Amino acid sequence: MPLPILQVRQEPSTADLVRLFHRTDAHWVEQLSEPVALEVGTAYANVEFSEVWTANNVREAALHGDMTPRQAVEEVAEHFGKMGTRCAYWVMNPSASDAQTQPLIEHLLASGYRKQIDEILYLKKTPSQMIPKIAGLQIIPARASYKHVRMLAEESAGERWGGLEQLVEAHLRRLDNPHFDALLALKDNHPVASIGVLAAGELGQIEDVYVSKAFRRRGIAKTMMARALEICARSLFKHVFIVTEPDNAAALGLYRSFGFEKVGEFVSYRDGRSS
Repeated sequence: MPLPILQVRQEPSTADLVRLFHRTDAHWVEQLSEPVALEVGTAYANVEFSEVWTANNVREAALHGDMTPRQAVEEVAEHFGKMGTRCAYWVMNPSASDAQTQPLIEHLLASGYRKQIDEILYLKKTPSQMIPKIAGLQIIPARASYKHVRMLAEESAGERWGGLEQLVEAHLRRLDNPHFDALLALKDNHPVASIGVLAAGELGQIEDVYVSKAFRRRGIAKTMMARALEICARSLFKHVFIVTEPDNAAALGLYRSFGFEKVGEFVSYRDGRSS
């Protein structure tokens, strides 16, 4: 089937795109936690998902005025302590100066946090390839079968993080968000793949790309990506993003085949205990 044409405005600068991605990704986190403004940045905390790092973090972090890195960390620790959880990672404000972020970064690294770099990919070209249909593959809205979604989420959590019930429950919670359009692929009534599109106004972000281990290398991921891009086209997004690990060659190859190109890096500083 031919892929839809996505209308995109004149390209913004790379720095603009990185800022737009940060804005979109914050909406992803807000599905699990409410934002609270602190002096150092915006905190997201949810004790119900205390072991889920996307539910417990600080974003737009930067030092302001006479605030020291130690004071910033103490402010965050106090806030998360009151919420009954801990901060799993920090993300710096992409619009802040090095003078506002570098001392904080150095302090976090010296305190045992580790730097995590993911690649921000942006849909720069219109997909034009034909995606073959896969015999017996049925793609339905994920909300139509919570039972199958749970089965696939349990497999994903087990493969990626050794299994964690909170991750499964967080995955199911996202389905309640009307701004998240999730798809589920079934084969012989068995869940084999999932994908979702998060809408943040005129911005779209593809998330939760997963194919069951026993069904990989069969073209299912390409079919799911094609369906996700159909959702993006219908939603009239002006900008579409996806993020992945820089060493995930299979994912990078897949996304690039659809016209995604790297525009920047999403850098976080993670507590070694975070999931």
